[in-house]
Amino acid sequence: MKHILRIISVLLLLVGFVSFSTRAEEPKSQADSVPLFSAQQLEFFEKSIRPLLAEHCYQCHSGKAKRLEGGLRLDSRDLILKGGDSGPSVEFKKPHASLLLEAIRYESFEMPPDTRLKKEQIGLLTHWVEMGLPWPNEEPPVESGNAEIFDLKKRRAEHWVWQPIQDVSPPKVKNKSWSHHPVDHFILARLEEKNLRPSHAADKRTIIRRLYYDLIGLPPTPEQIHSYLNDKSENATEKLVDQLLASPQFGERWARHWLDLMRYAESRGHEFDNDAPNAYQYRDYVIRALNADLSYDQFVTEHIAGDLVEHPRLHPDKQFNESVLATAFWYLGEWVHSPVDIRKDETDRFDNAIDVMTKSFIGMTVSCARCHDHKFDAISTKDYYALYGYLQSSNYHQVRFESMLHNQKIAHQAEQLYQQKQKILKTKIKNAFAGQMKNFLAYYQTADLLVRQSSSNVDQEINRQASAKKLNASILKHWILFLQSNQGKENSLTTTLFMDSGSKASPAQFNSKTHPKSGSDDRTIIDYGNCDLKDFITDGFTFGLAPQPRGTLVLDPSNQHNPLSLLLEGAAKRDSLWDDIADTPSPKMNQKNKLRSFPRSGRTLRTPTFEVRGPVSYRVKGSCWVYACVDSHRMLFGPLHGSTLKKVSANAQHQPQWITHDLSRYKGHRIHLEFTPLEKEPLEVYQVKHAAPHPEQSLTSVSLKTVKVQKAFETAFEEYFDSDQQPSSQTVSLINWVLIHPELFSESGSKERQALSKEIEEYKKQREQLKHSIQTKSQTAMAIMDGSTENDHVLIRGSHQNLGPVIKRRFLEALDGKSPVNNSGSGRLQLAQAINDPANPLTHRVIVNRIWAHLFSRGIVPSVDNFGVLGERPSHPELLDFLALKFLREGRSIKQMIKYIVLTKTYQQSSQTTLDVSEVDPKNIYLHKMPLKRLEGEAIRDALLEISGRIDLKMYGPSIPIHLTKFMDGRGKPPKNGPLDGNGRRSIYIQVRRNFLSPMMLAYDTPSPFSTMGRRNVSNVPAQALIMMNDPFVIQQSGLWGERVTKQLKQQTTDDRIRWMYESALSRLPTSEELSAARQFIIARTKQNSNSALVWAELGHVIFNLKEFIYVF
Repeated sequence: MKHILRIISVLLLLVGFVSFSTRAEEPKSQADSVPLFSAQQLEFFEKSIRPLLAEHCYQCHSGKAKRLEGGLRLDSRDLILKGGDSGPSVEFKKPHASLLLEAIRYESFEMPPDTRLKKEQIGLLTHWVEMGLPWPNEEPPVESGNAEIFDLKKRRAEHWVWQPIQDVSPPKVKNKSWSHHPVDHFILARLEEKNLRPSHAADKRTIIRRLYYDLIGLPPTPEQIHSYLNDKSENATEKLVDQLLASPQFGERWARHWLDLMRYAESRGHEFDNDAPNAYQYRDYVIRALNADLSYDQFVTEHIAGDLVEHPRLHPDKQFNESVLATAFWYLGEWVHSPVDIRKDETDRFDNAIDVMTKSFIGMTVSCARCHDHKFDAISTKDYYALYGYLQSSNYHQVRFESMLHNQKIAHQAEQLYQQKQKILKTKIKNAFAGQMKNFLAYYQTADLLVRQSSSNVDQEINRQASAKKLNASILKHWILFLQSNQGKENSLTTTLFMDSGSKASPAQFNSKTHPKSGSDDRTIIDYGNCDLKDFITDGFTFGLAPQPRGTLVLDPSNQHNPLSLLLEGAAKRDSLWDDIADTPSPKMNQKNKLRSFPRSGRTLRTPTFEVRGPVSYRVKGSCWVYACVDSHRMLFGPLHGSTLKKVSANAQHQPQWITHDLSRYKGHRIHLEFTPLEKEPLEVYQVKHAAPHPEQSLTSVSLKTVKVQKAFETAFEEYFDSDQQPSSQTVSLINWVLIHPELFSESGSKERQALSKEIEEYKKQREQLKHSIQTKSQTAMAIMDGSTENDHVLIRGSHQNLGPVIKRRFLEALDGKSPVNNSGSGRLQLAQAINDPANPLTHRVIVNRIWAHLFSRGIVPSVDNFGVLGERPSHPELLDFLALKFLREGRSIKQMIKYIVLTKTYQQSSQTTLDVSEVDPKNIYLHKMPLKRLEGEAIRDALLEISGRIDLKMYGPSIPIHLTKFMDGRGKPPKNGPLDGNGRRSIYIQVRRNFLSPMMLAYDTPSPFSTMGRRNVSNVPAQALIMMNDPFVIQQSGLWGERVTKQLKQQTTDDRIRWMYESALSRLPTSEELSAARQFIIARTKQNSNSALVWAELGHVIFNLKEFIYVF
């Protein structure tokens, strides 16, 4: 009964609101302003349908067919509609009954005859037919032998967008008194050319509401309205604009526009909608960057290569790396878990990233060249695959952005300390042990003699022999103890000399397979003992700044007896300095990725990329996880690719071991290996090879049973301490043996040993100080990092199974991208420079056009994501160039460009018009009035929160879980249901899950985050009205508004309360008719319901349901 009364009340009240019909205009259908097929439909055809037809149909059904089958051609829309011998191929009234669709479903004819199309391909063609066969307006297809040649130079010359930005002056106008603003002159000149006139100026109430929603996405309060109305100064509007641009809410409003371009979401979609960890960090980055008015060229650079900039931008307060956070955009797309065709999945992900990057920054549909040269634009297939190389040369990771710059300084300090101490310690070691080296053989032989003799007074005999042979009795005693030990009993020093420090293995357990032969062969993928620094690729500093060469002095602080040893083989070695790093806990969402089951960020060593040719083996010492990243796939969930992840445990002897990773199913695929240590366990990675389970090895040794031993040690000391060359394996083994048995060569109490011990303690102390200064905890965020330098093949017809030539990384040839990137790494920084180049005619036109479109609901180029031939032509090309050049010359400031535009008479026009003008310019292309704009779903929701008083303007941080209605179900459903009102947070802070999008946002045309969407659809459908009438959130906010009115305006009259509500929601006062109707409604409902707050809530709900509430005039 209560619900019926509410509806009746609403209907009665609406009778009094008929005046609105003379005030607001219903928005015209968007179809009125686009050609027969929209740019999105044509793009769908070029990317999804034409390649499919070319691959499966044209051989028999095109002008290029050697023999035309069935009289049917499918290379022209007109010819498809005409059909072949069996009649028309498509029936629009009954699309599913079309002969074309019946044939591909194998219901009548069976086409293609050899191989049935996949279910997904049939779905694409069915959707295409249902759309009405979108096809560009192009020349009829040529017959075989007359194929069109891709002429880049001609295409570049024929289309306006490739031409340099022109330095134009504002045109002269007849009505010189209307405005002196240059932008207004461009607009007025076109209006006068068409015998049109601009609308009158909007009133101040309209202006403030327009500015508030356009700049910060929230309605002005009555107090803010009155402040503006009472400001009679000439620059009142300019002051208001400055105030709004300086508001923190500006970044939130304009970040939402940018996130549409980046297909921002916090889950991966597909079957289980797995989370995209910490995606919100990118959203927060964008908000901060826009609020800081970061110059657009730096904004672009940070997106493309923020990880590579020489001087990263720091957060002003927390001092963390802002620049690297922007690179997350590369990886915000959909990811598939367990793809059957893993390389095909990679090409789809790369295609999406390239599509987003090129549409967003240069407004071109480069991805349409995936299967063939672009049908219309000066973009070749080689251009497209040249961009692949940038992604092949890069790597996804979770970056420790809070600590990376601070810890980078620590890592360099540790490296400097290490280099300094290496020299000092080597000198101290030489001083401590070289003195007794000449007596090595004498000690050994004397001790061996005493061990074989039986003496009743051992100490006396030791002293006698030491005195007679001028040996140190203490050292001699240690030699005896050594020979009496298990090692000595083996009576062979040869094997012992090659033992690793700390090893407990006996010589009998020690064999030649343990040690690799020196050097490498064609099977070697990486040898960390002999590799270029560019091939040493790490995420973080766990493995230091470089591999450790053979013979490196290693300090083990936990070993009190023998803290020093030498690295017997060159290796990428885990540095215990970084053992305590940890991740700041991130919010738990929907996580089913095996790679997220152990900590990896800042701890990983990765190899260069290589092609799998056979068995892959790696030589390691210690425990670790090893992930074989095949074709950049990382959504490791399910059984298909479980073999790519392997856990390696240290062997019982804690010795190096060869591990074979069975990657046979990935033969021919590109992969790299990632090594991540377990917890705080040590890890050394030596080599990775294409090799069988036990790569052939050899051991270089020297016999120490003869007098040659003396010479061997003397030579080793000379080579290690007096030469700058890398020491041989033999030398390193000998010196290491000395360090393991220091008591055999020097008295512990000698001044030289004391000096060495003191230096070691000092080194320990300094490292401990560095360790304490490390920032161990850090939040992480998705980001890109450089891998090894890679280029990719052209894929013939887009098929990864049909490889063409390798194309070096470069930018589009039409934009002077002829010179390939030759430097090491990805080359993304050079790509960013090419995009930002002032000579690039696209970048700055595209961004000023986007700004214009957000302010006027239509860009100067309406197809904001497509400036190509299939896009729409600019309505005011000279104005576009004027704004682009101004933007470029004046610091590329987005805020300043917005201010420049909103202070124009054009922007401050009324949205009202006269019939005669509207008939000449029905689509308002020439801006004879300000366009009527419907608010986006996010702005509507935020306005409801603001007006009800529930809004929480807290900024940043993990997203609020999406509220799940009872109809939102299925696989991947989030484990936690969010609050109905999102805790009062603005919409930009509500979690965006690809498979569970907000019904309210969808109803109001929030785009599905699959690719760039620079211009949202604006629909007018029943679901929108039903949401405003029945949605629990809207009703909840109406109730809060009613409570606010009764509490906050307790002393006010009914009429004052009504006026306040109108001003809060509509920024205007009610008309006398509206005031009277609302007053009567309140009186009538108060008699029926004693709950005053509920009565006012019902009035509020009615106001929320006015069309005027969701439109800006």
